[in-house]
Amino acid sequence: MKSSNSLYAAIDLGSVSFHLVIMTKRENRLVWTDCKKEIVRLAAGFDTRSKSLRPDVKKRALKCLENFHRAIRNIPQHNIRAVGTSTFRRLRHDTQFLQQAQSALGIPIEVLSGDQEAEYIYRGVSYPLPDDSRFVIDIGGGSTELIVGNGHRPLHTVSIELGCISLTQKFFLSGTINREQFALAESYASKRLQQSIEPLTKFQWNSEFGTSGSVKAISWAMQHRDLSDGEITHEALDEMREGILRCNNTQQLASYLGLNQRRTAVFCAGFILMQQAFKHAHLSYLKISQGAIREGLIQAMIEDNTMTPTLSEH
Repeated sequence: MKSSNSLYAAIDLGSVSFHLVIMTKRENRLVWTDCKKEIVRLAAGFDTRSKSLRPDVKKRALKCLENFHRAIRNIPQHNIRAVGTSTFRRLRHDTQFLQQAQSALGIPIEVLSGDQEAEYIYRGVSYPLPDDSRFVIDIGGGSTELIVGNGHRPLHTVSIELGCISLTQKFFLSGTINREQFALAESYASKRLQQSIEPLTKFQWNSEFGTSGSVKAISWAMQHRDLSDGEITHEALDEMREGILRCNNTQQLASYLGLNQRRTAVFCAGFILMQQAFKHAHLSYLKISQGAIREGLIQAMIEDNTMTPTLSEH
C-alpha cells in the first residue's frame, strides 16, 4: 500500500471538464495511479449579465468537487494543487460560488492568470521530453494558450480569452454549417490570434506539440479520415476543412469525424483556432502530448520539495 505522503494530486477546473490526476513517486519517476474527469460545461453555463453560473451548472460543478474531495481526502494538503482557469477567471467576483467550491473540494482553489496557466501547460508537456526548443498549444473551452520554451523552461507565453466554447457560442450555436458562417468565424479568430501570436514568431523552435481536448479530437478525427497518423499538418487541416464544409449540420459532421455529438458541437471552433494558429505561428507538424496542465502542477509541487522526477505512464 502506498504511503499518502508519496501521493500527489492536481485538480484542473476547466471551462468544459473538471480533471483530477493522482500520481506517486517511484524511483525518481512520477507514475499515474488514478485519474477522474467529469463534464461540467462551466463556460456554457456562465451568464454574461449576472457574471455568475446558471443554477443547474453550479449544482453540477459542486457535485463534481464533492466527488473529487472523497478521492483526495487521504492525501496531505501540501501535496495537492487545485486551480481554476478561464471561466474561473470570469467568476472572480462571484465570491459565494468560489467559497462554495472550496468548501465542497475541501482545499483552496487558486485562480490562475492566463500566463500562469500557459506556464503550467508547458511544464506538463515538456517534462517527459528531452531538452530542446519547442512550441506548445492548448485549445481549451474558454481560452487558448501558446508557449515557446527551451527544455523545461517557458520563454514566452500567450493566453487568448477565446476557446472552442466561446467561439462556438458566437458562430455555431445553431448546429448548422455553411461556408459564409465558417469564413466569418475564421476571420474573427484570425484577428484575435494574429496580434497575440506575433511576438512568438521572433523565437525559433525545433518541435511542436499540442495538448488537451480540442487538439486530441482534431488528431483523432484526422486518423479516422486517414489524413494523418495522428500528427496535425497544414495539408491535413486543408483537406479536413473541405470535408467539414461538405457537412450541412453537426449530425453529418459527427458521422464524418467519427466523434460523439458533445465533442462535435464544439469541433468547428476548435478546428478554426488550430487552423489560425498554424497560419500565424507558421507551424508545420504538430505532435500530440499526453502531458498537460495537471502534470505541470505536480512537477511544480515536486520541485518545491527540491526533487525533479520525470514522468512515466506506467
